[in-house]
Amino acid sequence: MSKRVKRTSLEVLYSILRACNENSSKTRVMYSAGINLIELAKYLEALEKEGYIKSVQQGKSTLYSLTDKGKDAMLRLEKYVKALKEYEEAKRNVLDLVGLLKNKTRT
Repeated sequence: MSKRVKRTSLEVLYSILRACNENSSKTRVMYSAGINLIELAKYLEALEKEGYIKSVQQGKSTLYSLTDKGKDAMLRLEKYVKALKEYEEAKRNVLDLVGLLKNKTRT
């Protein structure tokens, strides 16, 4: 059974912006970000209001895309997410080492 990792709101935000970078429908953004429609609606409303994304009506669908401000934010968040993953990996490695040392000192 895989352990589900809790993501920070900034990681969720990064997922949303990354999906919007591809002129995506609400459904596609929702699945890419891994959140429910109610949460997504809150994020999309706030992001559009602050000028990070724009919505364009295309036939019956609404597509979401990034503004220049949104592209800049996505790149900044990408650096954050990468650094966070590196930190978590380093933390796991140290904890593994500590566990190994504890086991060695018990024998």
